[in-house]
Amino acid sequence: MRRLWYYYLYLLIAWGSFRYLVHLPEVMEELWFKPLIWLVPLFWWNMALPAKVTMFSKNWLESICWGGFLAGFYLLLIRNFNFGSWKPEVLTIALATAITEEMVFSGFVAGYLEKIQKGKWINWLIIGLMVMVVRLPILWFVYRLGFRESLGVILFAGASGVMNAWVRIQTGNVTGSILARTGINLAVLG
Repeated sequence: MRRLWYYYLYLLIAWGSFRYLVHLPEVMEELWFKPLIWLVPLFWWNMALPAKVTMFSKNWLESICWGGFLAGFYLLLIRNFNFGSWKPEVLTIALATAITEEMVFSGFVAGYLEKIQKGKWINWLIIGLMVMVVRLPILWFVYRLGFRESLGVILFAGASGVMNAWVRIQTGNVTGSILARTGINLAVLG
C-alpha cells in the first residue's frame, strides 16, 4: 500500500508542478504530457509487481454497456445532450484525458486495491478521494477557481470516480470506465 501512496504523491507533485509552471495548449498537455507523467511510472510499477494488475481482461460488452449508460447519464445530467459545440480538439482532449485518468484510477488503483483488500468499502473511499484531490492543480492553477467553486467540481469528480471504478471492478475491464469518463469530459468541455 505504501507504494501506492508514493506514486500518488509523485503524481500530485509532478502534475501539480507541471500545471503550475508549464502553459502549453491544452491539447498538447493532455495528449502528450499527461500520459507521460501519469502512465509511464505506473506501467513500470505494474511490470515490477509479482501479480500484475490486469485492466482489459474480460467482459468487454458488459463494460461498454455500463460505460455507455454512465456516459449518457453524465451527459444528460450536465449538458442535456447538447452536442452542437464539440470540435475535434475537444473530442481529442476528452478521450485522451479519459484514457489516462481511468487507466490510473479505475484501471490500476482500483485493481491494485482489490488485490490487496478485496471488496472493502475503504477502496471506494480511497479512489474517490484520490480522484478529487488530483483535480485541484487544474482547478486552482489553470482555471483559477477558489475553494468554494472547486468544492462542487471535486465532489462530483469523486462520486463519478467511484462509479467508474465500480464499473471496472464489476466487469474486470477498464473500457467502460474510459467511456464513462469521456462522457463527463465531453459534457464539461463541450
